[in-house]
Amino acid sequence: MYQRHGVDLLQGEEVDLVAKPHPFSFLRYHAFAGYLIAVSAFLAWFHSYIRSDKPVLSALSFLNIIFGRFGIETSDAILLILFWIVLLLSGFAIGTLWVTKMPLIYMVLVGALGTFLEVYLLAPYNLVLDLVPKPTVKLLLLSAAAVAAMVLTEVYRRSHTYIITNYRIITKKGFIRKEERELMYDKITDVYVNQGILGRLFNFGTLIPISASGFGLGEDSAQAFAAAALPLKGATVGGGFAGGKSTQRPRAATYFSLYGIPDPRNVRIIIGNRQLETKEAPILRRIEDLLEKEKNRDSAR
Repeated sequence: MYQRHGVDLLQGEEVDLVAKPHPFSFLRYHAFAGYLIAVSAFLAWFHSYIRSDKPVLSALSFLNIIFGRFGIETSDAILLILFWIVLLLSGFAIGTLWVTKMPLIYMVLVGALGTFLEVYLLAPYNLVLDLVPKPTVKLLLLSAAAVAAMVLTEVYRRSHTYIITNYRIITKKGFIRKEERELMYDKITDVYVNQGILGRLFNFGTLIPISASGFGLGEDSAQAFAAAALPLKGATVGGGFAGGKSTQRPRAATYFSLYGIPDPRNVRIIIGNRQLETKEAPILRRIEDLLEKEKNRDSAR
């Protein structure tokens, strides 16, 4: 046994391919960060515009009753409310699209920190920054968080390593904590290949090896509920029913699949050939044993 690419190789094991996710494979996360920067710029412009719109400020002057105790003016309160609406709606929409709650959590954390800075640190002491208006501090924080997300995304991408050998598939991730998965070819029942428009243009895609135990599969579910009520002799009688349906589809974390791997067609061919060799190996060994026995019988004669 010897080590190569940070992996202990088995006896007779050879490395066919070592790869990392394509630089564009995490582009959606960079696009998300760019969207946050654009949102910050728009809200900053909107705040400067609303400050000079006296009819709107007069119509929403009741906000001063709620936020005035914190030293927040009406225009600043409008910005704060819009800031939270945009964050929550964006986090929910993107999280639903990506089937993860992390964008919403990220938005809530950034929004809470920005609000804390404005309401509890800056507002009570009437602190005004020399270069930045007080209400836009949270927007700067959002932009800074977006830039940090871009950097961390690239570090996260580089932490992935995919190793394909003649015996198994190994996926590794070393970001914050180390996680590793290995899958022998005889355990693979199917290989799911996903290549979007960007992947087809730049020749990268995602391969998810699915095992017999169902590893590599996720579940999508939908539920519905209906109820009705009927007034009857001074009383109300009602009832309801609920139903649901779930389906399994290939889905795995980036470090439990070959996420964004370059040249997925060639990788699929390598895996397919190794699967065939694994299936043929027992048959070949049996033929060799039969030939060996036949040879021994001939020698005995």
